[in-house]
Amino acid sequence: MNITVINGGMRYGSTWHCKEAILNALRERTDLCVTEFMLPKDLPHFCTGCYGCFLKGEQACPHAACVQPIVDAMLASDLVVLTSPVYGLDVAAPMKALIDHLCFMWMSHRPDPAMFDKLGLVISTTAGMGAGRTAKTMRLSLRYWGVKKSFSFAKAVAALRWEDIPENKRTGIEKSAEVLAARIAAAAGDIRKVRKPLFRSFLFRMMAGMQKSNNWNPADRSHWERQGWLAGGKPF
Repeated sequence: MNITVINGGMRYGSTWHCKEAILNALRERTDLCVTEFMLPKDLPHFCTGCYGCFLKGEQACPHAACVQPIVDAMLASDLVVLTSPVYGLDVAAPMKALIDHLCFMWMSHRPDPAMFDKLGLVISTTAGMGAGRTAKTMRLSLRYWGVKKSFSFAKAVAALRWEDIPENKRTGIEKSAEVLAARIAAAAGDIRKVRKPLFRSFLFRMMAGMQKSNNWNPADRSHWERQGWLAGGKPF
């Protein structure tokens, strides 16, 4: 299984350990090839709101040299993993910067058909509140990128450091990771049997209708035309 992991922080804390627990459990079930990015090291820029990616193509982004390797890895993966600790009851700034840079891949702009048979996983931990909210933010992007199925691993660990989590709670987290890894491996084993999300189909039809009358963004419309989607072609 090819996996791209994008870490929304550079601390080797609870979120990182949860990610490692899931990957280790997956390794017990299948061979893995993991490509990993650490933010902000691998994307040290905030989106400037220049609209270059929307109107001229993603290559026009002033940070394309950092963004494109991440996109290429995602497109080559079977599973895309996004991780973030909870900062201010939501994703950390480096993860938000990535999400902002990749909005051109949303179904409302230029979705890549390579994303449509992928799995997604979001991982978040917190000492208190906000893990669910943070996971929801990352899962929303997976949804709008068009992934077929996404999983969530959100844990309130009640500790500032992984080492401070009581042993029985760490054991429980690791068991939960094993259960989730089994579900992911089963889905990846035959992606064709994974149910197509109704929301994605609805959104695709709605956006296809809008793109047919799109005279405000040639880059987006040309993408849909090249895919054959405006002539009735369907990617799923």
